[in-house]
Amino acid sequence: MKHIYKINILIIVILSLVSMISIAKSNQVISFSSAKNKMYKKVFNNTGKTLYCGCDWSSKKTNLDSCGLQSYFPKKQKKRAARTEAEHIIPASWFFSVNNKKRQCAIEAKTLKKGSARKWCLKTDPQYKQVHNDIVNLFPAVGQINADRSNKPFVERVNTKVKSYGQCDIEIGSRGIIPPKDKRGNIARIAFYLTSAYGITYSKRQLELFKEWDKTDAIDADERAHNRRVVKVQGFGIIQ
Repeated sequence: MKHIYKINILIIVILSLVSMISIAKSNQVISFSSAKNKMYKKVFNNTGKTLYCGCDWSSKKTNLDSCGLQSYFPKKQKKRAARTEAEHIIPASWFFSVNNKKRQCAIEAKTLKKGSARKWCLKTDPQYKQVHNDIVNLFPAVGQINADRSNKPFVERVNTKVKSYGQCDIEIGSRGIIPPKDKRGNIARIAFYLTSAYGITYSKRQLELFKEWDKTDAIDADERAHNRRVVKVQGFGIIQ
């Protein structure tokens, strides 16, 4: 049985973006492996361009020559750099709380010494597993850039230890990541969706940045087409 929720973003202070998000949730939560495979094979048909740098990729392999990164990474990073990975645009660690309250599974992972909170929550909390594996939040990325980004927040300025990537319009610092201008609205709208669908919340600074990005980088035909493919594949997502 499916439940359909219709949420007007204006009502939840997030403003602009799309007039309505429709979310249909299945009772069965797919595995992360299945979510990744669906993202690669069904949403992108096993080929496309990576999110941040626009590198050509096919069958989970990134063509670094296509985006000027062929000589950028040191030898120890080349293998991962050439791998296409499914990146959580909004990091999985940000899901350890919902509606500003710490998830019980995250508390248990620490108090019961269960090791990785992410693994424990995936094992014991269906709601965490649902948001973690939602394909709306997954995009192909250069493997090493995914590693460098980790769970850093989005920012507009990086002041210390800046790492740039050749001709790629992205910078990663010790405390944040600056994404390309033409992807900022896409990122903001994914963040809004996760709030609407799962109660994921952000710091005041991060939320204000998302609101600004939503205004300055409006939704376009490519983003709408992508969202439709995701909904077709998993049965729910962002619907404009």
